[in-house]
Amino acid sequence: MGAVLLSPLYILLNVYLAGRLLLWFSTLHSVLGSLWFAVPFTVLYILIALSPLTAAFGKGRLKTVSRAVSNYWFGTLLYLLGLLLLFDLGRVLLLLARRESPFSPIGRDTYRISGAVMITAVAVLSAYGISHAACVRKTHYDVTIRKALSGAAPANHSPHTENARTTLRIALAADLHLGGSIGVGHVRQLKRLIDRMQPDLIVFAGDIFDNDFDAIAQPDKIAALLKDMKSTYGSFACWGNHDIDEVILAGFTFDSGSAAASDPRMDRLLADADIRLLADQTLLVENSFYLIGRLDASCRKKSGTIRRTAAELTAPLNHSRPILVIDHQPSDLDALAAAGADLVLSGHTHDGQLFPGNLTTRIGWKNSCGKLELGTMTSIVTSGVGVWGPAMRIGTKSEVVEIDVTFTDGASD
Repeated sequence: MGAVLLSPLYILLNVYLAGRLLLWFSTLHSVLGSLWFAVPFTVLYILIALSPLTAAFGKGRLKTVSRAVSNYWFGTLLYLLGLLLLFDLGRVLLLLARRESPFSPIGRDTYRISGAVMITAVAVLSAYGISHAACVRKTHYDVTIRKALSGAAPANHSPHTENARTTLRIALAADLHLGGSIGVGHVRQLKRLIDRMQPDLIVFAGDIFDNDFDAIAQPDKIAALLKDMKSTYGSFACWGNHDIDEVILAGFTFDSGSAAASDPRMDRLLADADIRLLADQTLLVENSFYLIGRLDASCRKKSGTIRRTAAELTAPLNHSRPILVIDHQPSDLDALAAAGADLVLSGHTHDGQLFPGNLTTRIGWKNSCGKLELGTMTSIVTSGVGVWGPAMRIGTKSEVVEIDVTFTDGASD
């Protein structure tokens, strides 16, 4: 419904942009101002502008190509429109300040030069954003939990112990969005970084998939890479809001009349990769700490499933033991803190992914990205390994997070 309501605005913005581009081309050369150029350019522009539609409802090769085109198109469109609107607004304000008509025509040379500057800037920005998104980096955080890590460690693990302190290394990855723009290359980088960490625990905090399993190239190879990642206690995951099979158009979902669910092949890939899925489930790991994996906050709306509250999940637990929670969306932090959680691992926000989105996400989320302490609880939100929508990152980074958790019973503090 959202895509339907916004479609008139999308059409108007594209008409505005296409018209201004044609006008700019006409200032460069007489041939570029002729119908011989205008007609094929307009047809090509329409095909690109409609790529989100064909990506959502197309089949086979058409769907695959359209999805790739639309992912690059959206980012480029955002900055083209942004700079053009800023230029037009600045020009109108300048003319008004000079007490001239805001409808005064733009000089040919002014239009040619300003258009060249804007298009060059967007081309450079887009190229940077594409290459930047393709490079996965490591981010490190230190966390202290004022509880002892009791229980025996596995025979193959020798945690550092000193003055009643024990450390646990967690590798946190979220928002891979496998399919479309993300595939084997990203997963190979993820594996390389995690292998270097030598973690005790690997956590995938949701949105492992991007709604369409058929969009994933070489799923068997991806499963093999994920399975080959080594850790002391294993790999665990929770589902995110995109780990289901549903039609997406420009980021909006369509109600099919039936409850949305994960594609069975998504569940099978996790099983093949030895990643244990926790859906409102709690594990006591090696009699040392609890690990809770939550259903996503959107599950009631999408599938009709009601997830358990934070208090319901933690009430039966022994609160003298550390309680670690995987919750895709960092939307329930206060409730988790009140329920006794010690560490909450999340993703979802992408840190806004594209500037100025990284500024606006801070308005809507208590912790939009990074580390936040709420009383005795710590929230870690990652900006994600992959991308959603535009295959670019500007002002943010693709990352896997290394978390060194120090446990202490407080005796030495």
